[in-house]
Amino acid sequence: MSKKFQLKNGLKVLLIESHKSPVVSVQMWVKTGSADEVKKEEGLSHFIEHLVFKGTEKFKVGEIASIVEGSGGELNAYTSFDQTVFYVTISKKFASVGLDVVSQMMGFPTFDSNEIDNEREVVIEEIKRGEDSPQRQIGQLLFSTAYKKHAYKVPVIGYADNIRKVSTQKIKQYFQSRYVPRNMFLVVSGDFKSTEMKKEVETYFGKFKDFKVKKVKRIKEPIQKKIAIAIKKSDFQETLTYVAFKAPNIKHKDIPGLDVLSLILGQGDSSRLVHKLRIEEAIVNGTGAFTFTPQDDGLVAFSGSLQPANLEKYMTILTDEIAEIYHNPPTYDEIQKAVTNIASEQVYSVETVDGLARKAGSQEFFMGDAEYYKKYLAAIYGVKPADITKLAKKYFDPSKMTISILSKRDEKEVKTIVNQFVKNLKAALKDKKRIHAKPKEKAKKIQTLKFKHDLGAKSPETEKISLNKGVTLYLREQKETPTCSIKMAFLGGTRIENEKLEGLSELYSRVWPAGSKNYTENQINLKLDTIAASMSCFSGRNTVGISVEFLSTFQKEMLTMLTDTIQSPIFDAKIIEREKMIQKNQIQSQSDNPSQVCIKEFMKMMFPHHPYSREVLGTKESLDLITRQAMLDYHARIFNHKNVAICAVGDFNRDGLVENLNSLIEHMPDGKKQEGTTKLDKVVTDQFSFKELKKEQSHIIVGYRGLSFKDEERYTLDVIQSILAGQGGRLFFELRDKNSLAYSVSPLKMAGVETGYFGAYIGCSPEKSKKAIQMIKDEFAKLCNTKVGADELIRSQRYLAGRNDIDLQRKGSICNSILFDVVYGLDADETFKSSSRYFEVTAEDVQALSQKIFLQNSVISVVGPSY
Repeated sequence: MSKKFQLKNGLKVLLIESHKSPVVSVQMWVKTGSADEVKKEEGLSHFIEHLVFKGTEKFKVGEIASIVEGSGGELNAYTSFDQTVFYVTISKKFASVGLDVVSQMMGFPTFDSNEIDNEREVVIEEIKRGEDSPQRQIGQLLFSTAYKKHAYKVPVIGYADNIRKVSTQKIKQYFQSRYVPRNMFLVVSGDFKSTEMKKEVETYFGKFKDFKVKKVKRIKEPIQKKIAIAIKKSDFQETLTYVAFKAPNIKHKDIPGLDVLSLILGQGDSSRLVHKLRIEEAIVNGTGAFTFTPQDDGLVAFSGSLQPANLEKYMTILTDEIAEIYHNPPTYDEIQKAVTNIASEQVYSVETVDGLARKAGSQEFFMGDAEYYKKYLAAIYGVKPADITKLAKKYFDPSKMTISILSKRDEKEVKTIVNQFVKNLKAALKDKKRIHAKPKEKAKKIQTLKFKHDLGAKSPETEKISLNKGVTLYLREQKETPTCSIKMAFLGGTRIENEKLEGLSELYSRVWPAGSKNYTENQINLKLDTIAASMSCFSGRNTVGISVEFLSTFQKEMLTMLTDTIQSPIFDAKIIEREKMIQKNQIQSQSDNPSQVCIKEFMKMMFPHHPYSREVLGTKESLDLITRQAMLDYHARIFNHKNVAICAVGDFNRDGLVENLNSLIEHMPDGKKQEGTTKLDKVVTDQFSFKELKKEQSHIIVGYRGLSFKDEERYTLDVIQSILAGQGGRLFFELRDKNSLAYSVSPLKMAGVETGYFGAYIGCSPEKSKKAIQMIKDEFAKLCNTKVGADELIRSQRYLAGRNDIDLQRKGSICNSILFDVVYGLDADETFKSSSRYFEVTAEDVQALSQKIFLQNSVISVVGPSY
């Protein structure tokens, strides 16, 4: 149920009721993005996104985050090329708090000069962080190459020099000319009554002044008449590529067909590019195709991440696949698969109230119609195979494409490869011999998927259902959306690996779902994509398992394949070798992610000689020692009915679910539960490690031994984490808001069987490292020396309780929570009872546990250019 109206000051409002969770999302969409900035303003929209959190007429610095998080909510914002969005997700009991803070940020920010200066450093740290990110760098290279005049060529985050120099007056002028009622609209979704919410919206937002909107005329991108190529030398281990063609804006009639084309080519494991490049040839770590459909003209693009030596072969296969879709129409089955996936997204996207608001807000922003998806789906259902080839011929012009490559290879070598690719693609698209003499395929009617929704449905209790051999199914039937989640976990993981076979659990999780007695890997991938489902295995330090998400319409097909995959995997030797190679590539690329290197070094010091210190991915040497027999032995050890936990959450055919699972359990062998503990040496002195990586930022973890899964003080530790976490938490306020040390700073926590760790992470400029470490330690010391105040304690408890409600909107999240509670010997309803336990924690509890943890020897890991 939705309601749309407009306030007297021109602000449009969209209300969407959804009563499935006691949560409300408040989102303000501003029709200004980075593409509306002119020269010397680049980055100003993103800077203002930061600054409106830094004080308003009603709230001082830090109070906005504190009041939202103290009411059990979360808040954030993002800036894109076309819009800026500010949002609060919060318990329905405190919906007025969400309305209040969003109205203050968007109507009455103070833009204090001192706070602006503090935040300049934070944004510059964010820019530096992006310079260390290969994904951010290749993205910026793509857009700066594809667009020569249009503002899409400029990074959304802007330039550091602009952020350093922009005046307070300029910031205020920019805000007052863009962030005005007639250039914004409000979306509120969740558990409320529209009549009551309308009155509250009028109270909080009706007092906005109706300022004149400054009209901005964007520079139109000229028609691309020649190839645009950018090759950038990098120190990253992976080579990253984009090949792109210009596409129309989101309102164009060709967009539905281009979306279908992109899905066919590069979305899902059975898509043409993923199948050929990742599954069959195994020459990429990742690949895909997508449409970028913004307010102005966009792109159809192909992406690849690969080892540098594979670039030639990647380009050759990409040539063949582009030529194939150019000359020959896809099958009706491929069209149906793409349509099913697009249609299913309309279901998955409304599992959360913020997802519901985001979907409606996006359609309102671009199309002026919050329910435009109905028209879009109608167009999708009308796409035919011949339409796809027509679109490929229309848009895939090799003389007007954009190629961006980020690689450590010699630039001349890469240039030669690119020139050959261009030459080959031009020839391939002219080659009439590539047209297949296929037998004419009989036209098929594309199946229209109809889904029932009951957003007013309430969640029942978790049931315990006895299955064969004493196995328990934890079932939670939720009918509000036609989606299902099933997860199974087996005790194991890296803790039971042979130390010479590091990486076995991870490799096992990749090979297990890749072929079974009755389904080949390709058949599994095709079936999953055809029914818009997902099936993946996971591996951690303590468990391995399998997870499936699917639409209830396809329960029978999904469970049939799931059962066969679980009970009859084949562990194909060729697939094992392929996944070893991919895993080795990822090991080699770890230095591209310095925060990952930092945690790896930290774990070695925190858990010496213990399985938790092992490399989850393994090493190149250990992977070489893993044989098919080693994998079969590992499977035999963990796969038995005494070692499994099963949870299902969703809109099921109950009898069919129980029947399938009983059949699965019946065929599970006997065995034993992989319980037990491993000796853990004490951290007898302070530990410190510095690993040099030539990056813009240093990455730091300061930590201490923590608690086990079942420790009675685990709720107190959650409260300590909450005191430190969030935008209203101590770490953010002291290190970021007040001292501008970093863009990213947060507490870290891991529980384990024997014990875990607790600490904090920060990414900052190397010259700030020593100060950052000392300030983190100072914050921990404060918790030891001074009892937390009553107001701060209740803020932290409410934050935890509210986040619990927010996190449990998705069925997959609920399923995860129940599953792992049961696996680690806790009650199945632990998560649903946790809120009351948080409020039992006292200030004395917090201080006592702080002393217990932070007075231990510390472990500090630093990765960066210097220390």
